[in-house]
Amino acid sequence: MSTTVAKEKMSPRHMLIVLTGIMITFGCSALCFSTWGLFQPVVAEGLGIPTTGFAFYVTVMYLTMTVASPFAGKLIQSMDIRIILTVSACLVGGAFILMSFSYDIVMFYVAAVLLGLGEISILWLAIPQLINRWFHERGGFFIGLCMAFTGIGGALWSAVFTALRSSGMDFHTIYLIWGVIALATSIPFTLFCIRSRPEDVGLAPYGAKVAADGQAAKPTGISAKAAMKMPVFFALCLFAGIINIAVLIAQQFPTYTKTLTGATFDVLVVGGIMATVMMVGQAIFKIVLGAAADKNAKGALWFAFIAGVGGVLLCWLGSFSEYTMYVGSFIFGAFYATAVVLVPIVVKQVFGLRDNAIIYSRVSTVFNLIAAFGSMIWAWIGSSFGFNVVFIVGIAMIVAVLLLGLVSFAQAKKLRSQWSE
Repeated sequence: MSTTVAKEKMSPRHMLIVLTGIMITFGCSALCFSTWGLFQPVVAEGLGIPTTGFAFYVTVMYLTMTVASPFAGKLIQSMDIRIILTVSACLVGGAFILMSFSYDIVMFYVAAVLLGLGEISILWLAIPQLINRWFHERGGFFIGLCMAFTGIGGALWSAVFTALRSSGMDFHTIYLIWGVIALATSIPFTLFCIRSRPEDVGLAPYGAKVAADGQAAKPTGISAKAAMKMPVFFALCLFAGIINIAVLIAQQFPTYTKTLTGATFDVLVVGGIMATVMMVGQAIFKIVLGAAADKNAKGALWFAFIAGVGGVLLCWLGSFSEYTMYVGSFIFGAFYATAVVLVPIVVKQVFGLRDNAIIYSRVSTVFNLIAAFGSMIWAWIGSSFGFNVVFIVGIAMIVAVLLLGLVSFAQAKKLRSQWSE
């Protein structure tokens, strides 16, 4: 009978998993999610369409991710993840290249479908799965580190876009450059730097207990079939869905500043800086929140809750000073980070790793469906009822997230005895 002799140490193979996660979020995901707003007025003017016509392509992308999520989860659970991520990267790069040759908005909608099919694996599903498979310890930190590069990449590519547009470059050429960057920053890593599981290369997850025969224990948890019949599964779907509505309140900060008619500062400049500060904050707090969740996931949830409520209050009631609003935007970044960092960690805590890819993909279905309409929901509330109601509803949602998270953690303790291989 084998006996436990040691814990698996960090190896270059483990670090290549992290490097791949960083590169695909820095390239494909940051280009996709952090720059579309910059293209919106430029493309709308170039094609002679209203900005809402271009913005609809983002809705198409999120709806595609909603439909594709459960299928992508099953593929990640059973197939070689190198194939899935490489095809996904080609879809993202190909979508940008398609847009570089598009002179009709319909082609942008086709490209949005390709982006959705690619990004559902690249950003939402593959990174949490790879990190959870390869790291029994410090998994939250490494998920946060990888996800932080959507913000870091977004800041860089936004600056590149501004420089290229200032030089007079047409948006079609910029899209072509985006396509090349997406492919160059992903495919070499998805092909050559990763494997689906550490045992594929004779290793065990970092921090896992390894027996004398070199084998680590198999992943345990609740089966997907059983999990999706449990009330806590629906609570987690609601938890993730409300988070994805609540974080989008940050998109309303620049619009909110424009309503401050008695302000002593330039409301347009302050609104733009608030958006930038929030992006920096969420990049930093993704790492902080992930590291905190490794020590105490419930504590990380409380931290995100306090930061979310505090950030909203400072932005809402701190209009007497632009610096107070900057602090609020930065702090709110900690709550913003929960969407891609804390949600997969809580799902893992409740249901384990046995069928994690399938379960998390179903949660992501709700997550992305909400995202398709979240911005429109906030815009409607703001235009219909005013920003006092926007901020009150935002705080109520953050409270709901806390309560649903606490319920999920309570159920996690009860379910641990039911975990099996």
